[in-house]
Amino acid sequence: MLKNYLKIAWRNFIQKKWYSFLNIGGLAIGMACSILILLWVQNESSYDTFHANADELYRLTAIANEDFKAAVSPAGMVEELPDLIPEIKSSVRLSSPFEALFEADDQKFKEESIFFADSNFLDVFTFPLIKGNPKKALAQPDGIILTETAAQKFFGTTNALGKTIKVDNKDVFTVTGILEDIPTNSHLQFNIIMPMSYYAKTHSDLINKVWDSFNFYGYFQFQKNAISSEEDLSKMVYRINEIYTSRNEFEITFNLQPLKDIHLHSDLQIDVPGHGNIQYVNIFLIVAFIILIVACINYMNLATARSSKRAKEVGLRKVIGAGRRQLVFQFLSESLVISFFSLILAIGIVFLLLPAFNDLAQKELVFQMGDSSIWITLIIIALATGLISGSYPALFLSGFKPVRVLKGRLKLSKYNLLFRNGLVIAQFVVSVLLLIGTMVIYNQLNFIKDKNLGYNKSNLLYIPMEGEIWGKMDALRAALTQNSLTNDFSIMSDLPANLVTGDFDIHWEGKDPNQQILFPSVRADENFLNVFQMGLLNGRSFSRNSFENNDYIINETAVRIMGMDVENVIGKSLTFRGDKGTIIGVVKDFNFKPLQYAIEPLVLQHGKRGSLTVIKTAPNNIENTIAALEQIYGSLNPAYPLIYNFIDTNLDAQYKGEQQMGAIFNVFALLAILISCLGLYGLSAFMAEQRFKEIGIRKVLGANATMLVNMLSKDFLKLVFIAFVLAVPLAWYTMNQWLEGYAFHIELQWWMFVLAGLIVLTVALSTVSYQSLKASMSNPIKSLRTE
Repeated sequence: MLKNYLKIAWRNFIQKKWYSFLNIGGLAIGMACSILILLWVQNESSYDTFHANADELYRLTAIANEDFKAAVSPAGMVEELPDLIPEIKSSVRLSSPFEALFEADDQKFKEESIFFADSNFLDVFTFPLIKGNPKKALAQPDGIILTETAAQKFFGTTNALGKTIKVDNKDVFTVTGILEDIPTNSHLQFNIIMPMSYYAKTHSDLINKVWDSFNFYGYFQFQKNAISSEEDLSKMVYRINEIYTSRNEFEITFNLQPLKDIHLHSDLQIDVPGHGNIQYVNIFLIVAFIILIVACINYMNLATARSSKRAKEVGLRKVIGAGRRQLVFQFLSESLVISFFSLILAIGIVFLLLPAFNDLAQKELVFQMGDSSIWITLIIIALATGLISGSYPALFLSGFKPVRVLKGRLKLSKYNLLFRNGLVIAQFVVSVLLLIGTMVIYNQLNFIKDKNLGYNKSNLLYIPMEGEIWGKMDALRAALTQNSLTNDFSIMSDLPANLVTGDFDIHWEGKDPNQQILFPSVRADENFLNVFQMGLLNGRSFSRNSFENNDYIINETAVRIMGMDVENVIGKSLTFRGDKGTIIGVVKDFNFKPLQYAIEPLVLQHGKRGSLTVIKTAPNNIENTIAALEQIYGSLNPAYPLIYNFIDTNLDAQYKGEQQMGAIFNVFALLAILISCLGLYGLSAFMAEQRFKEIGIRKVLGANATMLVNMLSKDFLKLVFIAFVLAVPLAWYTMNQWLEGYAFHIELQWWMFVLAGLIVLTVALSTVSYQSLKASMSNPIKSLRTE
């Protein structure tokens, strides 16, 4: 019996090649899209799962002022909590990632994303050493751990144990371990780890074991089953907060973040870079499901539209004794055969498109043919697709009455037509939704790119202070001033792009002693406002020789929080971090953090020294400016190569995740429309075939091509219009929710919805009109010769 069903399915497949191509092509594209998305989702969801103790590992995070959530914690607190809470098996601290200059075998390399880590780092985290002893690798202050890639780069071999490296032209370190390259699905990405005991020689937080300065990432490994439920986690968090409150006056709330949640569930500031977003994962999971359903709808539509072609077959089978269950099984078998053919084609498409998709998503996804779990997932997808797409056609076709069919009186019910129209509407609701989503994301990214941040970000080049420059700032200042290409510069502590500093230790006249507000700050020289072209609302900028006066400039938001106004705040006293001074100016609010965050109060302090120099270059003289900087830098700091970057590039990098999401969304929106149009093309072709004789009669009676195209197209266009009406409120709600994640965002505009509707309408009209025009141009003699 099954053999017979498969034979019939194969014959139908061969005889109706175009129909089969539309079905298999639509399902294959839908499956390929879903497989690619699922590979991406699997990768995003797998972060940090490779650690042996992943379920027992948590990161300590902090919340201040309810809105300021940070990934960092105090060094002393992380070190001492295991002694106060027995359930904590061990703790490990990591510094913020930093850059350094390394010299090995007479070659120099500038490296990024280096961490200082406690000596038990390799006990807590599962980063396997291929050479060295994990218990001792970070035990000595002059030890250093390299990954395979770093060792190969520095020494040309991974057999580098015991070799020496000079760091920042000063201290010499011995290679005590070689790590396997860090998996791409780790939230910690690095090539070099240095011992915290070396950092503890100079860092005051580590020397004094402070509980009130937030500069380190703190991780705890808990005893097995110490936290086995949400209730256990809440109790542990309560105990940690109780201990902190008993030792500090600041109102800080701490949380424990599961290690596996860090990549997708971190909306924290001062975090390691490269996080994902659970919202995007959920969105793309829904998109994968929707695209697959759209492909299934194609199959249902074409199968039910062609029902009259299979009616006599069903009637004959019923006459010779076939039951409805057998017929349902037959048609489901056919849909499953097509589904598995589509799966084979989809796998081929995935292999072809995976390199381009990896480039688009900035991933290293691999389709592992030997992974049994992938094959189980693919088989489940094929089975689900076959059963879903074949279910309604099977039930519908098996329900034909043999007497009516064999007498030629088959008449499809209005419910069949209603269901088919509903499927077409569902397809185009999805298409309109995805198109509107694409437009909103595109416009929000353009808004971010073009938004006036409160300063001019163009042509701003910055270089870090390194090596001998730290002791030659006056010489650097003089050299930059003397050169006309570099004399528009400012030296500062931080870029006003993503400030991570902040302090509660601030006092002004009339401040409520119970008020606790975090004030970010920047230490900058007298050129700061001019270089960034910021607006000064009142007062003056810093003067050249007033470093000892503790002059302060604050922003508009700070003025409002202090309960004053721009006109009367000048001359008021302000004490920040124990330094009493005077407010000399109010700068217009500017964005110094990504646009997800509202503008916070800001304090600008006058400082002669800084960690960065920003130079404003002439638009047509950038290369000459860089050459001048290389000459100045080379003479003052010959041991270090000049490293420079541009502020607008730095700002663009903050929205890398959104840009990738937008690009991926664009591709899948276009593919969803393509799949919908494949189905619409097949459906319109079949409808034209069904009305072939009617078209011939109308042509004989004088109907022209325009009238016939209008007749055949209007029913489909009505469905597209209904889909548009249904999609608009759904799109408005969904995209409004997404935009709420930004403190600064575009407003949804009516033209976005209308344009999406017009695009879908035009594509649908083009698809249907082609078949309609083809039918209207046919010779009526062919359709009427049998009458």
